[in-house]
Amino acid sequence: MSKMSLSRRAFLAATTTSAVMTFTGAAAAPNTAKVVPRKLSPNEKLNVAAIGAGGKGAGDIMGFQNAGENVVALCDVDLNTLNKRKEKYPNAKTFRDYRKMLDEINKEIDAVIVATPDHVHAPASTMAMSMGKHCFCQKPLTHYVQEARRMRELAKSKKLATQMGNQGSAGDGLRRA
Repeated sequence: MSKMSLSRRAFLAATTTSAVMTFTGAAAAPNTAKVVPRKLSPNEKLNVAAIGAGGKGAGDIMGFQNAGENVVALCDVDLNTLNKRKEKYPNAKTFRDYRKMLDEINKEIDAVIVATPDHVHAPASTMAMSMGKHCFCQKPLTHYVQEARRMRELAKSKKLATQMGNQGSAGDGLRRA
């Protein structure tokens, strides 16, 4: 019997996919997605864009930077907030409309943080995910079940990592409990 070589990435992809299929009871769907997230080496950094740069968004951006990721774009409708964040992240491009940001620098972004007023969470996340961007979105994720289902379908079809921010709920203390 010949010995097969399996990379860490291939192992994780295979086990995660089978675990998700088992957990959800989903059958393997044909690969119909045209947009595929950029493949990163485990040593590469993500290029992250923030949609909503004030309040909770400021903390989320700092969290990604502290994790070693690149903050490449900032978007906020409030010019004062945008200018404050630009001082902290001088290399990041700035935008006041997330749609324009995603259109203009789509290929430079791997993931987005969505920390806007609640009514923008689902539209901004859905647009980014439809372009193949991983997404960290603050709560509430959506206002309607249909929006949540659409986001779930997008994440699955495009093989995206997604997470909803729950502040303390994701902390070590509560996870241990």
